[in-house]
Amino acid sequence: MSINKFKEIFKGLERAHGCTKINTAGENGVKVKGQSFVVRQPVTEELWLKHLEGSQSLGIIPINDDNQCQWGCVDIDSYAGFDHKKLINQIKQLNLPLVVCRSKSGGAHVFLFTTEPVSAERMRDKLTEIKTALGYGGSEVFPKQIKLKSQDDTGNFLNLPYFNGDNTTRYAFLSNGEAANLSGFYGEYDRSKQTAEQFKNIKIERPKSEYDDAPPCIELMSMNKVLEGDKGGGRDNALFHYAVYAKKKWPSEWKTQITLFNATSCEPPYEEAGVARIIAQHEKKEWGYKCNDVPMCNLCDKKLCRTRKFGIGDEIVFPALTDLQKIKLEKPYYYLNVDGERLHLENVKFLKQQSLFQEACMEQLDFKPPTVKPKDWDTIINPLMKNHEPVEPPEGVTTPDQLKSHLEEFCLNRHIGSDVSDLKKGGVWSHGGYHHFVFSMFYSKFLVRQRWEINYQRTAQMLKDHCNCDDKKRVGKERVSVFTVKEFDKKKEDYKQKELKPKDVF
Repeated sequence: MSINKFKEIFKGLERAHGCTKINTAGENGVKVKGQSFVVRQPVTEELWLKHLEGSQSLGIIPINDDNQCQWGCVDIDSYAGFDHKKLINQIKQLNLPLVVCRSKSGGAHVFLFTTEPVSAERMRDKLTEIKTALGYGGSEVFPKQIKLKSQDDTGNFLNLPYFNGDNTTRYAFLSNGEAANLSGFYGEYDRSKQTAEQFKNIKIERPKSEYDDAPPCIELMSMNKVLEGDKGGGRDNALFHYAVYAKKKWPSEWKTQITLFNATSCEPPYEEAGVARIIAQHEKKEWGYKCNDVPMCNLCDKKLCRTRKFGIGDEIVFPALTDLQKIKLEKPYYYLNVDGERLHLENVKFLKQQSLFQEACMEQLDFKPPTVKPKDWDTIINPLMKNHEPVEPPEGVTTPDQLKSHLEEFCLNRHIGSDVSDLKKGGVWSHGGYHHFVFSMFYSKFLVRQRWEINYQRTAQMLKDHCNCDDKKRVGKERVSVFTVKEFDKKKEDYKQKELKPKDVF
């Protein structure tokens, strides 16, 4: 099976990739359940082949180490009975160069491909415009960040289409709405791919509206209607949010405008008592926009909103916090996307204490998020913690890795003594292919001085579990109880004589 074109199309970060282990298959529109995590290993030829052969699904991180990408995706997280053909027709009407694929859970992955790298920030901005114009403002966009923090940062991955090749459920759609095999997908890619110049000139024409001076979410609510069944108090939140706009634009007749918006944009219109209550709230106090509430958060385009006459402008609104990644260490650290920018959090305290989170934003992102109530902070953080994405730690930094390193250093470079009689003093006796040492001496005379924080009993168990140590041997005339470990290879020192410059006699 040829994989070269597939590899070229979905080129991304080379030093890490995503893996998803499926626990429960999705049925009848239920989301496929599984565990997703980032593996810090290169994307090999074998991984591409396994994906297309159907033996192991591959996730690719679109942003590379230069903070550029050659593809982006809007992930429309909808399952039961999603109408892909309707979406394709919307895309045709807007004349956008996109390829729609069915996601593994039955939603849609809407891809934008380029023939050469473009900045991740530009790709995110373009796809954010596109998703709001299509009416899917709450959908995720890949790449999920505009910049990686460092070589330690891996970003977020997307599961690729065509798992199991032509026998996949993750297929692309042809322009007529029929499923495309892999060859057909290549044809759709060739039809839609954009040069950097073409990408720059993609225009997202939003329909003309009487609300083109309003936050984009209000414009879309007017077009698509606010439904009674929207979760999270849709009509109540929408009217409260609209009242902020109405007071800015129509200072003397804003109450009438709220009533009119309710009659024309809410289906069915909100009850009179509810509208009266919202008006009374705005009579008492000047409120800000409710950008993070449903349904507005699902229709949001903050960059466009800031350019609108009655948009958020320079108002500081609470950012969207998404995609928490937890580095799997004894004391983990975290990465978090904050409105698409990457935030490094040293430990869990930065998630527990809102003030520490704000400090991290000020240091790294140069802004201070507004303070929310403790209850609201818990509501934001708990789902992030529950649905976090685990990331393998860098090689050599886990607690077992550090213990192995300390043990090797102790066994090879301990100079207290190397005879069996020196064991009680803290020496290491190497004999019969094994290093012998007294654990209490290793712990108190060596590990503690290395600022080792794991307790005595647990460290002893870790030596057995992770370092292949045995603690059942007694040696010497005094029958000293020792730990043993197979001898480490002595490291060769690559020493080069420093070349000295000839002295300048002058």
